[in-house]
Amino acid sequence: MPTAALPSATDLFSLAGTVAIVTGATSGIGLGTAQVLASAGARTVLTGLAGDDPVGIAAGLAASGLPVVGRVCDLRSPDDLASLVDWTVAEFGRIDTLFANAGLSTEDHPLGLTPDEQFDLMLDVHVRGNIRLTDLVLPVMAEGGGGSVVIISSLAGLRGSRNVPLYGITKAAAAQLARNIAVTWGPHNIRANALAPGVIETGFAKAITEGELREARLAKAPLHRFGRVADIAGTVVYLASPAGSFTTGQTIVVDGGALISD
Repeated sequence: MPTAALPSATDLFSLAGTVAIVTGATSGIGLGTAQVLASAGARTVLTGLAGDDPVGIAAGLAASGLPVVGRVCDLRSPDDLASLVDWTVAEFGRIDTLFANAGLSTEDHPLGLTPDEQFDLMLDVHVRGNIRLTDLVLPVMAEGGGGSVVIISSLAGLRGSRNVPLYGITKAAAAQLARNIAVTWGPHNIRANALAPGVIETGFAKAITEGELREARLAKAPLHRFGRVADIAGTVVYLASPAGSFTTGQTIVVDGGALISD
């Protein structure tokens, strides 16, 4: 029996003809990943809070030739979420990739002493907001023949943490959401995975990458460097593209080996 021809590397990682939504996309991992998704061919909707100017940031990328548009969206607002999905479908007719990247950490107290409002904010963004958004996006993906959901989790959701324990709880829940989606929506050709980054060199991690913990953290990492935005963006492209078509329900750790190191 003749062997089926294998696709080229270009085809395996192409997102031509697809539509992607990226939340929390005005800086750091979200912004970088939106750019890489667009460069792979996806018409990309870059979202963020009004004060972070997603529309202006997207316009700048579009001026450089990338197929990117910006939309204001607060994950805490059901109306914003519905408007985002409705607008995307009206504009492009489909949604193939959702990168649920928006996140924050508000903790500055030990476990048991964090004020409810801080915990609620993290729950609203990492859990409730992602559940509401995926509830809206998944039927659209299914109608279009399938798609890929990638949700940002964290190493803090995979191991105990003294410094950000409640953040870790909400990030563990985000990974569980990806598994639930994978099981429920797999028959509709929808894949869902979580990403657990290590320390990535962004403003979010500046306290580690530029602070007194820097050398200690680097010494424990087998690769002896912090992650780069491209390390995460490349993984998202893999999961969104034909190359990732048999990967679902996983929490993929991208941390330079920090989790397995002694």
